[in-house]
Amino acid sequence: MPTFGAETLIDFAGRIFQAAGAPQDVATLVASSLVDSNLVGHDSHGVVRVVQYLSSIEQGQLDPRAQPTVRQETSVIALIDAHGGFGQVAAHKAMRMAIDKAKEHGLAAIGLVDCGHVGRMGEWVEMAAQEGLISLAFCNGGGGRGIVAPFGGVARVLGTNPIAAAIPVANREPIVLDFATSAVAEGKVRIARNSGKHIPEGWILDKDGNPSTTPDDLYDGGVLLPAAGHKGFGLSLLVEFMAGLLTTSGCPALGMAPRNGVLFMVLNPEPFRPLADFTAEGEALAAAVKAAKPAPGFDEVLLPGEPESRTAAHRRTHGIHLDETSWAQLVEAGAARGVETPTIYD
Repeated sequence: MPTFGAETLIDFAGRIFQAAGAPQDVATLVASSLVDSNLVGHDSHGVVRVVQYLSSIEQGQLDPRAQPTVRQETSVIALIDAHGGFGQVAAHKAMRMAIDKAKEHGLAAIGLVDCGHVGRMGEWVEMAAQEGLISLAFCNGGGGRGIVAPFGGVARVLGTNPIAAAIPVANREPIVLDFATSAVAEGKVRIARNSGKHIPEGWILDKDGNPSTTPDDLYDGGVLLPAAGHKGFGLSLLVEFMAGLLTTSGCPALGMAPRNGVLFMVLNPEPFRPLADFTAEGEALAAAVKAAKPAPGFDEVLLPGEPESRTAAHRRTHGIHLDETSWAQLVEAGAARGVETPTIYD
């Protein structure tokens, strides 16, 4: 497989976005966000999304020049209008505002409306945790159409509706939860399709409602299933209310969610107790969890976020591998816009 350093991919993807009309700072921010997902091992939210974003630009569904603005605001709450622009740009602005408000007032809730795909949700909640704050994130979507069936159903009704959270811990990386409320993020099915691989049972149903392990069946009228049956369905519905209806973004089930709706909530531990005490006790809790005897087939107990941080360390040293199909799509997208292809170093 072609292998690249992170900076090479950021530069290449950034130049493609600039050629598609994005200002340089916007192009670099979006490209960096996508490559960060590749670094931590979430290739489903990495540069495989470049072609998707370009298609949205060409179809007039994504404005690469749009800048988010504040629609309404109080001391602890704000609603930001992304104006159909890159989700990463709006998410960065929203989380920065949430951090600043939480530091001053103890908590904050910032909503995003008319927002493009925001990428990996874990990136945004980590921003807050790195500054000693607890953060939660809800994101609904589906581009105006769902792709996930409700528990007990076989129709496309819900988005993949990810939830994320991050908590600062002393002397280690933050605890980071980031997962789709569907059995798997749609991008992982896309990666499997591009790699010519089958997928595990329990991820999708085909258009006739039958279980399938063939990725193409999802894109031929099939559906993703909710994670953990009724539990994932319940969480997905929560996201529709929090990120969709509350932010005025709507939801696919009502035919009124052309783009993503996002809600960030940030909490400052300091009004409850000194931050140092909270993070130190968190470190002790993390150590107690990791000290648990591993189950058969496991070498150790890993905390949420540990697999990603280890993957990032490995890929920074050894490079990011792309499957041949995803790389070919990137090269084609660049060539069509006069962007020079970088050299593969492995």
